[in-house]
Amino acid sequence: MLAIGLASRGCGAILAAIAAFAQAREAKKARAAAQAAGRETAVLAAEANRAWTRIADAEEIVAQSHRPKAWGPLKGGAGDLWVIRNTSERPIMLERIDVVPKEATPLFELDVELPKLFRAGEQLQFWARSRYALSIRTITLHWEFADENGPAHDSERTLIAG
Repeated sequence: MLAIGLASRGCGAILAAIAAFAQAREAKKARAAAQAAGRETAVLAAEANRAWTRIADAEEIVAQSHRPKAWGPLKGGAGDLWVIRNTSERPIMLERIDVVPKEATPLFELDVELPKLFRAGEQLQFWARSRYALSIRTITLHWEFADENGPAHDSERTLIAG
């Protein structure tokens, strides 16, 4: 009887080992499938990210092409004098001008009060002085077309002596 009990326990142990082996094999397959799905998800996410980047770049190009062309290039004059022309065919109300770096604002001088209306072809003159290592690098003109009740615009220009 002892032999039958030992034999049945041995069979039970063998069956348990077979079941454990089968479960381990299934777990290994599931883990491999999950890893493959994870890699595929990462590839798809990277492709989606590249697509969104291309869409954003295209939208920026479209937005830039639809921006109104209002102010021409900055031109350096005598000394610290700079000139920029309203190159649109419409009147522009110039509201304000921001200077970068802000610390250089005292070095910026206009000969007119803002806001000011600039007709098509008119030019704005200003002086951008330098003191020691401090100089104006860029200006941003904040303006709107005077003949419409539309959005405000801004135009950034870099001061490059030439």
